[in-house]
Amino acid sequence: MSLFLGIDFGTSGVRTSVINSNQEEIINFSVSIEKPTVKDSLVCQDPSLWWNSLIKNLQFLSTKIDLSKIERLSIDGTSGTVLICDGTGRPLDYALMYNDASSVEEAKLIEKISSGHPIVSSPTNALVRTLSLIKKNSAQSYKILHQADWIASKIIEEFKFSDENNALKLGYDCQERAWPNWFNELPLDEDSLPEILIPGQVMGNLKNQELLNLGFNSKLEVVAGTTDSIAAFLATGASQIGEAVTSIGTTLVVKAISAKPIFNREFGIYSHRLGDRWLAGGASNVGGKIIEELFGNKIEDLSKSLNPDKLLNLNYYPLAQTGERFPINDPNKKPILEPRPDKETDFFQAVLEGITQVEKLSYEKIVEIGGSYPLKIFTIGGGGKNQNWNTMRKKILKVELGKPLSNDASYGVALLASGIVSSNV
Repeated sequence: MSLFLGIDFGTSGVRTSVINSNQEEIINFSVSIEKPTVKDSLVCQDPSLWWNSLIKNLQFLSTKIDLSKIERLSIDGTSGTVLICDGTGRPLDYALMYNDASSVEEAKLIEKISSGHPIVSSPTNALVRTLSLIKKNSAQSYKILHQADWIASKIIEEFKFSDENNALKLGYDCQERAWPNWFNELPLDEDSLPEILIPGQVMGNLKNQELLNLGFNSKLEVVAGTTDSIAAFLATGASQIGEAVTSIGTTLVVKAISAKPIFNREFGIYSHRLGDRWLAGGASNVGGKIIEELFGNKIEDLSKSLNPDKLLNLNYYPLAQTGERFPINDPNKKPILEPRPDKETDFFQAVLEGITQVEKLSYEKIVEIGGSYPLKIFTIGGGGKNQNWNTMRKKILKVELGKPLSNDASYGVALLASGIVSSNV
């Protein structure tokens, strides 16, 4: 039976899933990646760390399955993580990560040139990071690639492709399927822009010798991937208008299936294209990061003590640091973590309620600009495994919570590699 490989690059590691033609997962394995370097608003990472962790992961897979039976693979990466490289794929600098916000001057320039484009006019998007890298390195000849692009390019040894999901935050117009005309005014070489493919479209065949040495077949096809949040969406099995997915990981991400694209800069809402439909939503800075910082190894015990039947309604906005992207697009947004209850269990519950209230506000903002409130929400990420929290979420959100097919983006991108999801969404 044919096998398909999904490779997911997340914040802290690379996870792989191998599935068969019946959508059954054969193996799932993860290898950690050294954390990005953080200095004030600068967040960067050496791309070689990604590749080295991937090879370790695939070495393990080679001991468990016959890699030559894998027909196609696809890759997802953190949305907005970008780098510039030379024609051979050698990075000219560290990659700027999805949560880097250091390119303030470049954001002002793009806001002016693009007349306030709703996606790329802030310091938290790939295009401003790209301009910053070009300026810093005085690059004359270079290629612009995202995390998933660069890994896929190394596998096929051709550094020129991206997909329309990753390219959205680089400024690509997914409605027109073209780069905007105002790109002519940007201080970049338009030949450096990647050629954009539809997720699932074949990029090329395996050429990388390291993977060939591991036992992969030279006929292996690499297909265009997507972002980590969309791969996670695909993993749930959500496929109908009225269904949505909330990802509660390091950050909170919501996406709702829509018949039309929805964009709004004020609320930080954007839409990814997937087939003939759209995934409307956004990414908040609230999420698992603040939970980990505040409660650490107490999380499991505190979760058992939650009282879903009695909501505290303290209206927290639990950010780990100043600044929010969605559902309030405000770089100066302050955390709200007061009043603080005497009991730590109550404080923990108030933080979880606060995250859920931000989730609810996110879906309400989508409704406010022309979308619809979901009838069913699938939950993924570490937060989705907390049953008491899910009971609280169901009360606050007032919707049905569906059970996802999988909790891993690697499974979703494996479905993309197999071609199964193209007929579902």
